[in-house]
Amino acid sequence: MDNVKKIAWIDALSIGNKEIDYEHNKLLEIFNDLVELIENKKDRREFARILTKMTDYSLNHFKREEEYMRKMSYPFIGEHKNYHRDYIYKVAMYNVDLLSMTPPDPIDIIEFLEKWWTNHILNHDHKYEQYRSKIESVLTY
Repeated sequence: MDNVKKIAWIDALSIGNKEIDYEHNKLLEIFNDLVELIENKKDRREFARILTKMTDYSLNHFKREEEYMRKMSYPFIGEHKNYHRDYIYKVAMYNVDLLSMTPPDPIDIIEFLEKWWTNHILNHDHKYEQYRSKIESVLTY
């Protein structure tokens, strides 16, 4: 259980876009709800319900994020969309498997989510926002 920790919003997670930062913060709140369920030893049906909520929110977030990247002609949008697609597939499969006869360990799911979201925000999302800043500085020069 020591591995399972909530993620606190810190400035380093901010990419500098208020709307996207807000959505990332909401996703981390849902993640923290999952951690709480594990801490309180709730059943896997409730875990699956919250994981579905996270997946639904992620889908909407990814659509907005991809539209944002499209508007700025971000050159790596295809790669970024692939990360989103792979995430959705993996989490959807976790969700299906949670209600099977041999469910995955919720701690494994939490560990995947924690690594995926922190890496995605800190690395991939920061890159498109850096690109936006760079093109804005060229345009205003």
